[in-house]
Amino acid sequence: MFISHCHADHISDLIPFLWAIQIDGRKNPLQVYGPPGFKGIFEKLLECTCTPKGFFKFPLTVSELGLGQRAETVQTCGTVHSIPTLAFRIESQGKALCYSADTIYCSSVIELARNADLLVHEATFLEDQLSIAQLTKHSTARMAGQVGREAHAKRLALFHIPPPNEHRESEFHNEAMGEYGNEVQIGTDLATIEF
Repeated sequence: MFISHCHADHISDLIPFLWAIQIDGRKNPLQVYGPPGFKGIFEKLLECTCTPKGFFKFPLTVSELGLGQRAETVQTCGTVHSIPTLAFRIESQGKALCYSADTIYCSSVIELARNADLLVHEATFLEDQLSIAQLTKHSTARMAGQVGREAHAKRLALFHIPPPNEHRESEFHNEAMGEYGNEVQIGTDLATIEF
């Protein structure tokens, strides 16, 4: 399991998920990787959720990855966000998937996503919300399209569109496609993207 960063919307369900797989009888080992500082946050999450020591019976290992480190078949880079954040590139069976995590326009993500078969890129805001995007270091749909084009990614999917912007889905699509130059998919919960 790979955790990009420690903002609440990315880790608040981690401990409930681990509880669920423990209760379901998981026996196989699980390796959880996170960015610098993740181990301390993980311990605080266990404490806040009153998880008893020794609760997890399956082998659970928690590790931190430095920005740009590789783990298993996953390559990382640091993004430009408000806290240390990792983007991920996974290569398997001749295909490459890149996940940007949260970031404003970032040259490191472009390099990580170079020629990826699928780039899943954050797009929290639209161009008329550029000032809040810059303040919070989140991408606009146009920025995501620009990264996809400059990385020569074969497919682009957007994620992280917040509920107040969900009614503007066509604007996200059009702004990203205008920069990317190809079709763009808007990610939704439980969506499947074949590539």
